[in-house]
Amino acid sequence: MTTISTPRPIQNQTREALLAYLDALTLAEPIQARLWQLAHLTLTQVSLLRELRSGSQTAGVLGQAVGLSPTSLTRLVDRLEGRGLVIRRRESEDRRCVEIRLSAAGERLLGEVKIFRGSHLHRAVDSMTPDERRRLTVGLKRLVDLARSIVAQDEQGG
Repeated sequence: MTTISTPRPIQNQTREALLAYLDALTLAEPIQARLWQLAHLTLTQVSLLRELRSGSQTAGVLGQAVGLSPTSLTRLVDRLEGRGLVIRRRESEDRRCVEIRLSAAGERLLGEVKIFRGSHLHRAVDSMTPDERRRLTVGLKRLVDLARSIVAQDEQGG
């Protein structure tokens, strides 16, 4: 069996990128704690609620959008539905198809919880140049898309 080795500079760049990502994650910890104090929500729950702000979605589409497996999405929606923040409706033609939408209470909660405004992270991003913000946004979106794609491939067995 032949293994393909990755050139050393690329390995170092990957390592540096992962360490920078971990450093960035630590910046979110105080924001996560504040979010929990204010609304008893996790960042993943807020991400799901924000995704629903654009309109109702099927469970499958919503799971892909927020990067959750069907089982994890079901549990998360169960918790949010129990709090009255989302509404779940089954299609009459195909009972397997579940539509999820943001409730009025969920919309109000999103409007009230401004977790980033004024935070150190918000101020740091605000102090970046427009080009730096654009490059950061493009890079992070690309990272998320690639990671979610790899997760989906792994879940499909290949």
